[in-house]
Amino acid sequence: MRRPVLLLAFLCLLPLRAQFPGPGEVQERRLPNGIRLLVVSRPGLPAFHATLVFRGGWAEEPPSLPGATELLARALYGATWPEDVAASGPATAQLEALLQQEDARSDALRLARLHPGPDAPARIPALEADLQQVRDRVTALQASTPMADLYAGLGGRQSASAEADALLASTELPVADFPLWCRTETQRLDRLELSRFFQARALLLHQLAARRDPGPALLRGAAFPGHPYGLNLGDHLAGLEAIRWQELRAYARQLCSPDRLAIVLVGGLDMDTAYPALAGTLGALPTSAPPETPIFPDLPSDLGDRQIRATLGSVPRLLVGWRIPPRGQPDHGALALAARLLGEAPDGVLVHDLVDQKRMAKEVAVHMDQPGGRHGGLLTLELQTAQEHSLAELADAVNSEILRFQEEAIPPGAWQRALASTERDRLEIEDTPGRLARALAEAWAETGDWRTFYSEARRTEELTPEAVQAAVQAWLTPGHRTIALLEPALQSQDPQDAETRRVLQALAARRIQDPGLRERLVAEGLRQLQMLPREERQRTLKLLLAQIPAVKQ
Repeated sequence: MRRPVLLLAFLCLLPLRAQFPGPGEVQERRLPNGIRLLVVSRPGLPAFHATLVFRGGWAEEPPSLPGATELLARALYGATWPEDVAASGPATAQLEALLQQEDARSDALRLARLHPGPDAPARIPALEADLQQVRDRVTALQASTPMADLYAGLGGRQSASAEADALLASTELPVADFPLWCRTETQRLDRLELSRFFQARALLLHQLAARRDPGPALLRGAAFPGHPYGLNLGDHLAGLEAIRWQELRAYARQLCSPDRLAIVLVGGLDMDTAYPALAGTLGALPTSAPPETPIFPDLPSDLGDRQIRATLGSVPRLLVGWRIPPRGQPDHGALALAARLLGEAPDGVLVHDLVDQKRMAKEVAVHMDQPGGRHGGLLTLELQTAQEHSLAELADAVNSEILRFQEEAIPPGAWQRALASTERDRLEIEDTPGRLARALAEAWAETGDWRTFYSEARRTEELTPEAVQAAVQAWLTPGHRTIALLEPALQSQDPQDAETRRVLQALAARRIQDPGLRERLVAEGLRQLQMLPREERQRTLKLLLAQIPAVKQ
C-alpha cells in the first residue's frame, strides 16, 4: 500500500539551526570494506536523507567511454526498479540475456550504418527490426513488475547527478524504511543490472543533440585545452552511442567500488543505529581491484588570454572565465567571496555598475568551480548584453570593472552584506538535511576531507578586504582568462546554411579539440561554401552528410 508523500515537509520545513554546533556533530566511521560513513543525527526527524558519493566523476572517465558517468547516473539511479534490486533467479537471468542481445544487435546496426555495403538497403532495415524486437521484449519484461519505483511507493524520492569530480546519488525516506534502503542499495551495487541502459542512452543522446546552450562547454573547452575539465560531451555523440551495456557495467564496477564510496546520512538516525545495519549490507560488498590512477595533463593556470567567437542562441551573451586554484587551496575562499561581491544583487559591482547604472547588460550570473573544484576550475561570469551595446564593448567594460575592483577600496557596507549573505547561505545549508548531506559529500569528493565545508566558513570570517583584492589581483588577470563572445543566430538564416553549419561542426569536432580553432574553421568553411551556387551547395552538403551518417538526425 502506498503511503502519502509526507517526507519533504519534514525534511525541508524544520528550522534546526540551534542544534548545529559545527563539525563536531558529524560522526565518522569506516565500514568493514572501507566505505566511509558520516552521520549527522537530527533527533525527532521521522525521515533521513542519504547521499552516496563515488569519488571520481566524468573528468576521470576513460577516453573510450565519453559520457559513461552521466549514463550511469541515469541507468543506475534514475529510479529504483524492482528488476534492478531483485534477487538472482530465472527472471533476472532472462533480463541479462536480453540486454546482452541488445548490445550485440545495437553494435551490429551501428557498424552497418557506419560502413554500408551494397546490401545496405535490405540489411539495415532487417537489423533495425531485429533490434527493436529485442528491445520490445526487454520493455515487456520490465512492464511485468507491479510497481515502477520502489522508493516513490514509500513516499520518498531519489535523484542522481554526474559531476566532473563525483557521481552523487541521494535518497529521502522515512526512518522506518532505513533497513530496506540498506538492503536495496546493497543489491543495486552488487547486481549493477542497468536494465534501463538503452533507454537512458537514447534519451541522453537526444538531449545532447537538442541542447540549446553549449556556450559554457565551449568556454571550458577553450580554457582547458586537452584537459578532462574541457570535455564537451556534445562533441562525442558517436562515442557515447557506441558504449555497450557490458562496457558500462565494467566501468560501474570500478567507479562504484567501496574504496571510492562515502555515505552521508542526515536525519532521524544516529551512528549506533546506522552502523550495524550498514556493516552487514553495504559494508559487506566485496572490494575490487583499485582502478588505475588517471594521469591529468600538466595544465598551467596562466595560459594567456584566450578568446573564442560562436553563433549560438537567440540573444548576445558574454562568458568570461578565469582559471582559479583548487578548492581548499590558498586564495580559493577569497575568490569565492570576491565572486559574491562582484555578482550578487543588488550590491554586486557588476550588477550595480553594468546593469543598474550603465545599462550595458541585462543580467549577470557568477559561478565558482566550473566544472569542478578538485583540479582547479573556473570562476565564470555570464552577461547578457543590452540591445544597444556590442559584446566587445561589454567585454571591455567587464575588464575595466575588474581592474577597478582590484584597486579601489571595497565599501564597508558592501563588505558586511557579502559576509552576512555568505553566512546566511551556510546556515540554510545546515538547516536543510539534503543540502547538508550534499555539501559534506562534495567537500569530500573535491578535497578529500568533508571538514572543508566547515573550515571554509572559518577562513571566510578571517578574511580582510585587502586579502580578497590580493587574490583578485593574482588570479582574475588576462593571463588566466578565457572569453566567449556568443552572437545570436540570425532568424532569417537559410535552412540549408544552418544544416551545413551543423554538419561542419560535427565533422570538425571529430578532428579538432580546440573550440576556438574549430569555430573559426567552421565559419571560414561556411563562408566559402556560400560563394557557390545553391545547387552546388546542396551536392556538397550531401557529400558531407555521407561522411557522418550519425548527423542525419
